[in-house]
Amino acid sequence: MADGNPQGIDVSHFQGDVDWNKVAAGGQSFVSIKATQGQSGYSAASYYTNNIERAREADLISGGYHFFTGGDDGKAQADYFLSVAKPKPGDLLPMLDLEETNGASASVIVEEALAWLSAVEKAVGKKPFLYTTASFFAGIGNPSGFEDYPLWVANYGVSKPHMPQGWKIYTIWQHSQSGSCSGVSGNVDMDSFNGPRSTLDVFRV
Repeated sequence: MADGNPQGIDVSHFQGDVDWNKVAAGGQSFVSIKATQGQSGYSAASYYTNNIERAREADLISGGYHFFTGGDDGKAQADYFLSVAKPKPGDLLPMLDLEETNGASASVIVEEALAWLSAVEKAVGKKPFLYTTASFFAGIGNPSGFEDYPLWVANYGVSKPHMPQGWKIYTIWQHSQSGSCSGVSGNVDMDSFNGPRSTLDVFRV
């Protein structure tokens, strides 16, 4: 992590009640909140709607992410995400969390993940983030077609992240899954933006 680069967190219902003003006062600049999973019926979707506006009001660059479910239709998953997340101008770009197969084949995962990314890009006018790890991406064959999407890479306990094939640079690095953040009870995912604060604005809706 470069000193001075914007820092952030990503959260889901597992984090429970968050004091977003304390998160901002503690030095965080951005947050991604889990909005949906699969193509319908995510039981904790209300967590996003209950938190996104409060995070925005705390002057955090805030957005939503979708946990991809292998085997579910990618376009249907995108439509579900958009119906819940309702990205607004100024939000952090949406993110697709691609880290589990759910028993689906690599070819199905690739096809449906690209369908999600394409549908969300069309809706917001910019390419959304792809969150993944080098090991997961290798496990689905290091497919092409993803490399133009800004990379949100997860890798812990290292001085710099191991990159999935196809990318030379990352945009955001999730460097810890057990961090501590003012305003959040318990462990939380910690993220670092790869650039100055002015560049972070490029990755807003």
